[in-house]
Amino acid sequence: MDKQKYSIVKKDCIKWMNSQKPKTVDCVITSPPYNLRIKYANYNDDIPRKKYLEWLGDVSKGLKRILKDQGQIFLNMGYSNTDPFVAMDVAQVFRKEFVLQNHFTWVKHIKVNDTSHGIYKPITSSRYASATTESIFHFTKKGNVQVDRLSIGHRNKTHPLYPELYSEGRYIAITRRKIAKRMKYSNYKDVLANASKKEKEFFFEELKKNLKEKPYIPEKKKCIGNAWYIPYVPTSRLSKQVGVEKGHNYRKNARADHPATFPEQLPTQCIKFSGIKKGSVVYDPFLGTGTTLVSALKNKMIGIGTEINSNYINFAKKRLQNTK
Repeated sequence: MDKQKYSIVKKDCIKWMNSQKPKTVDCVITSPPYNLRIKYANYNDDIPRKKYLEWLGDVSKGLKRILKDQGQIFLNMGYSNTDPFVAMDVAQVFRKEFVLQNHFTWVKHIKVNDTSHGIYKPITSSRYASATTESIFHFTKKGNVQVDRLSIGHRNKTHPLYPELYSEGRYIAITRRKIAKRMKYSNYKDVLANASKKEKEFFFEELKKNLKEKPYIPEKKKCIGNAWYIPYVPTSRLSKQVGVEKGHNYRKNARADHPATFPEQLPTQCIKFSGIKKGSVVYDPFLGTGTTLVSALKNKMIGIGTEINSNYINFAKKRLQNTK
């Protein structure tokens, strides 16, 4: 492995993985074709399900070979209303080689207090709701890889309806309850009413000690959980980001006519959550327009991508050349 920051290889990902040394990749972030009849240039996205799953089985075996023992895979899969099981079928294939350590839901659009957030493709149907989520399956070899949850954490200090949930008084109350439970009392009031003088002295000593060792910190982050709101970037804005000077509203200019790209925030969030150190190797077997490598480069990782479509490769190279 040389010291360049990224490399793009025009080669079938299975062939490339089988030609590499084992256990050389730290993190995989990718989104394979969904087999939902989406037009991917010269790729046929409509093959028999059995053949499709067998192919992804070979992909998963290749990934297991090149992934380090503490390596991680973030596999993004979508679905359609008429084929709702495809993502789960693919996860079951990867389950043969890996352990599903986390399962994230990528939320593209959500309504909060009568306000819509994010972009999605609405449908007209008397049977189905518009699909506004996809899955991100976090696979590891044994399910015991440590991650950095708080790197993407959040601290909601000013809940509009229940501000007391994040107040210092609430924090102290929770600490008191934990100490009471350890002392076999149901809560703080139970200690006051039924504990002996010696037990009460012990209780307040423990409370003082705990609050000193772990004080209330308003800015302290919490894990945001496994629902990730990641909105799409509008085509016009995305095209400007990649250096397009005119025709900003055309998909061809914004993402090389690729039909199913994910926003840069998605691989960035995966990289941060993974907790891998700077200089780690991030690989995308289905590189497409290069979003994973753009994120890897910005996060000071070494990015590798395999792709078979020349137009996507050329577009990805231009993006990476404009990435600082």
